Amino acid sequence: MVMRMEQRGTRRVDRFQLTAEACTDGPFKGYVGLDRINSAAIDRPEEKMTHLMHHLNLVNLRHGFRELDGSKASGIDQVTKLEYGKDLEENIYNLCDEIQRGGWRPKPSREVLIPKPQGGTRPLAVGCLEDKIVQNVCAKILEAIFEPEFHRHSYGFRYKRSTHQAIAQLYQQIRYRADNCVVVEMDIEKFFNSIDHEKLMAIIEERIKDQHFLRLIRRQLRNSILSVDGEIKVNEVGTPQGSPISPVLANIYLHSVLDQWFDENWSELGEIVRYADDAVFVFGSEKDATDFKKSLTKRLQEVGGLNLNLEKSGIIRFSKNNPEGDIPFLGFVIYWGRDGSKRKLLKVKTAAKRIAQCIQKFKEWIKLERHRYTTKKLWKLAATKLQGHYNYYGVSHNRDKLQHFYHSCIMLLFKWLNRRSQKRSWTWEGFKTRLKFNQLPTPPSEWELIDIQSSLGPELKRKPKSRMRKLRTYGSERSNGRQRPLFT
Repeated sequence: MVMRMEQRGTRRVDRFQLTAEACTDGPFKGYVGLDRINSAAIDRPEEKMTHLMHHLNLVNLRHGFRELDGSKASGIDQVTKLEYGKDLEENIYNLCDEIQRGGWRPKPSREVLIPKPQGGTRPLAVGCLEDKIVQNVCAKILEAIFEPEFHRHSYGFRYKRSTHQAIAQLYQQIRYRADNCVVVEMDIEKFFNSIDHEKLMAIIEERIKDQHFLRLIRRQLRNSILSVDGEIKVNEVGTPQGSPISPVLANIYLHSVLDQWFDENWSELGEIVRYADDAVFVFGSEKDATDFKKSLTKRLQEVGGLNLNLEKSGIIRFSKNNPEGDIPFLGFVIYWGRDGSKRKLLKVKTAAKRIAQCIQKFKEWIKLERHRYTTKKLWKLAATKLQGHYNYYGVSHNRDKLQHFYHSCIMLLFKWLNRRSQKRSWTWEGFKTRLKFNQLPTPPSEWELIDIQSSLGPELKRKPKSRMRKLRTYGSERSNGRQRPLFT
């Protein structure tokens, strides 16, 4: 009798599935292996990264898809996030296989022209959904490598960095030099459209040695753009503004061209505060500021091939006793005002052009949407817009501007809700009654505003504790549950 051995089928192992567990916290939450890259970049700053392509795996690409905003415009293929997600696993598998074989190339981006408040247009490149997924993962890989090197006062498009922190830092630097303060404003003309590809790649190659990954970055940089006129243009200079990878590339470029150079040559005389391509430099003397501006213009032209926007760049004498202007920065204006005792105090408010622009946008929205939705739905949308404005502009000393925005929007609501037909819908008394029982968000109280005067950075002020806090619950220890609350 011959004993027959059991024959087992050959097990096929999917090399794309051989990945570690995803990171559960921090800037790389949901991605695999990027926290280890970040740790290696911190511990060994002189070492070049040699193997990065395996991080474009199924898990990371899938998470890159989840992080995309499904409400954004689609590319030339008109594929939305909802349609792509119907067969997500197969689509991601095919995309991962194409990347690992080296055959992936981005499709042409669609050009969209966005009007600027000052006039003119800003070109944006709207990529296809798969291209955005790859750009998301590549941006996270670059962030893991270069984030430890970035300047401490660089706040644009970085994890746990915000506009309010940039404003707070500038506020502190000006207040520190209140008696002799000179500010140099810098705005680079068409910065995102003027970045030199070869210089940018040379900077990236100082930390990355993986030629396959570098080739992937070059393909995204040189991706063609379908213009509004219907012509396909080859992108030979600049980063595609509007793509997920563009902010990281811009920070890498400006860190090398501007931030490091400032630290090596001018950090003993002044301080830099930068948010993307908007930067402000604070000095203690006019001579230092004048010399710096000449050196800055020369540096940007020779090393970066960039030019200053002369209308938005200049020198402002900003001492406490004799200021010669205000400091506009990120939609705010920093100026010297007075407190209740008539003493000079450094304050912050919304820029006049910006608040006029926000009111105009609210007006255009209510004019366009007043026929599409019911009053109840319009009320909720208006509440969302008001709260969004408070979240950004609700900083110390700015409550008057928030009140101005609130009352302007209330009057616009009353005006255009009454123009939905030939018959008036509301009287002013009836409108105030609706506001009373269906309140819209009002500007935050002074203690609720974001504190930019704190030396620890911007943070929400805490509400003072109430001495009646025990009565906020049903009953108290003394009443043994029999006393009804005063506040619910």
